[in-house]
Amino acid sequence: MTEDSDFAEDEAAPGLDQYSVVAARRQQWDILLWQMPTMALTGEAFLLTISLARSTSQTGRIIASGLALVVAVAALHSLAAHRLSELTDAEWLRDHERLRGASEIHGVTWRERRAEMISAQRSSDNITDRLVARMYHFRSISVWFWTMALIACAAGLVLVLSIFANGLLRS
Repeated sequence: MTEDSDFAEDEAAPGLDQYSVVAARRQQWDILLWQMPTMALTGEAFLLTISLARSTSQTGRIIASGLALVVAVAALHSLAAHRLSELTDAEWLRDHERLRGASEIHGVTWRERRAEMISAQRSSDNITDRLVARMYHFRSISVWFWTMALIACAAGLVLVLSIFANGLLRS
């Protein structure tokens, strides 16, 4: 290869290195986003089991339910932070694709394509396809966000009961 052809190849894809870095980072945020609820649920199950066990002392209940509340709030914060970071990178990637005339495969464009797929699946002959499409009426991020919020409320309730009505938890 000549120097001119190497230069031409570099000119053909300006910003490709940066695009690759942001695409990898967006994928990292997406992975973290969906790993976090699993890890948080594991911790929540452990802490709530301790705080709701009959044999747990009042002090143990208060500590375990307090920690469960902290973990749930931290999980909500992490879920939101990872989602916002992932969305920010997805939009940057979409803008980069648009500026360079490439196919838009990130951001809102992807969401629109997914919505088209859901519509197609709803009219499928396969019952599983139709049920899966109907389940998507609720976006996963919303389901997990409200699940963690509900767990935070439950942990808060157990904490309040542990402090003010510990006898209710022993029966």
